[in-house]
Amino acid sequence: MTGAVPGDLLPRVTRLGHGGQGTVWDQPGLRINDRWPVVFKEYSAECRRGLDGPALGAMVDFVPALPPETGRWLCDRLAWPVAAVVDGGGDPLGFLMRRVPEEFFLSSEAVGLRPAGFEFLLNDQGYLDRVGISVTPGQRLRLALDFAVTLGRLHALGLVVGDLSPKNVLFRLEPEPGCFLIDCDSMRLRGRDVLVQRETPSWEVPEGEQPATEASDAHKFGLLMVRLLAGEQDTRDPGAAARVSAELGALAGAALDARPEVRPGVAAWEGPLRRAVDAAVDPEPPPAVARPGPSVVLPTVRPAPPSGPGRQVGRPAPGRPGRVRRRLLVLLAISLLGYGAVRVGPALVRADAAAPGAGRSAEVAPAADSGAQGAAADPARGQAAGLDGLLGRNDGTRRQVTSAVDAVASCSGPASARSAGRTLRTAAGERDELLLALRSADLSAVPGGSRLADRLRDAWTASALADRAFSRWADGVAADGCAAGAVPRGADWDEGVRQSAAATAAKRAFVADWNPLATSFGLTTRDADAI
Repeated sequence: MTGAVPGDLLPRVTRLGHGGQGTVWDQPGLRINDRWPVVFKEYSAECRRGLDGPALGAMVDFVPALPPETGRWLCDRLAWPVAAVVDGGGDPLGFLMRRVPEEFFLSSEAVGLRPAGFEFLLNDQGYLDRVGISVTPGQRLRLALDFAVTLGRLHALGLVVGDLSPKNVLFRLEPEPGCFLIDCDSMRLRGRDVLVQRETPSWEVPEGEQPATEASDAHKFGLLMVRLLAGEQDTRDPGAAARVSAELGALAGAALDARPEVRPGVAAWEGPLRRAVDAAVDPEPPPAVARPGPSVVLPTVRPAPPSGPGRQVGRPAPGRPGRVRRRLLVLLAISLLGYGAVRVGPALVRADAAAPGAGRSAEVAPAADSGAQGAAADPARGQAAGLDGLLGRNDGTRRQVTSAVDAVASCSGPASARSAGRTLRTAAGERDELLLALRSADLSAVPGGSRLADRLRDAWTASALADRAFSRWADGVAADGCAAGAVPRGADWDEGVRQSAAATAAKRAFVADWNPLATSFGLTTRDADAI
């Protein structure tokens, strides 16, 4: 397996978890992209017998082939396999992945230290009070929305969760409700499975239905929504969703239908959930007892250097620590070169400075920035130039969106409408990537930088909502058909038009501030239509 890491180079000292599929080992001192701590999932012997090695290799190769911001988005939300681990014969033993972020753990006397699975939230208020979890109805809706957006984007990338259950979807409530997916090697990537597909009891698809499809994910997402909103483990009653809004109730009822062809896609939930979030009025929550916090079980990522001869805690085999460590880091760097797409630090995979055997030879540094000195001399221009580059990445998106909408409106047939729907979903994903990059952009030295960022954020958020609304409209036209000159409009079309108008207003406000600034710095001026 090309670029794989030999298993005999990985320490098996601190066990973080153990289950039916195998064991998860901490890899202290290693980081991906100079940011994410690394763990090794070692499959059990039984699991290895049914494992598809080439499919695991395809998973490892998947993220480096994605556009940079898409790769970063995926790695921020999933514990994705980043390198295969093999035995001496080249057969797969498991893989390396990022460790679950600390904010997705719960810690309290009642539950101890546990990954914050959605299963905790599928309980009544009495249980939540006993274990010290404080969650408001609005937070439940924001979690539902975040997961709907995440799952919809995964489907657009050709990924199906398959064994979707509250055990492999983790949550956080602060600083903003969000989700994180684990057990990604159980997902189906473009029709290929690493492991035999299994289903969690009470989360199965209807009898006779094929598992691990977008339709099966849609069914299980509907189950999760009704159980999350009801605070119950086993309900199939859409009543709790209907009490939030009629459109959520209708979606839940359709998602739970035994007929896969009548279920709405997960993306159809986004608009109704956003409206429900906007309408939610939460009381001030009491202080939570159980909050995501540092894991006392997980070892420090920056271990202290050995205090004396013979100290071997967390180190490779005696007699070759530095050499083995450097070899491992170089192998990891080679196997993860594609992760430059999600690079966020000066090295891809490295040993921490205080880790045994860390050395300069293990680092993979990005190319030098020829404009760095100029940016340092004039930080305002440097920050504005960074924003100008972000705007440039959006060039052409509006033309693609307009062409896709026109193709549906011309009633050119189901295939054309389906293709337009995919184009529109891709455009929405690209807006999400731009918003992610904008959130991390530093405009503190730019005059009016905060207002620029706010207006651009409003513009791209509304554009993404419009793209998704039009994609749902396109899907409906593809499914229901049309007659030339009489393409049905409906609620999704109206939502797309409304969000497009909001986006246009925000873009005009943005360029009114941006163009004078761009002229003063010698940067590109923009038309509102090109934002």
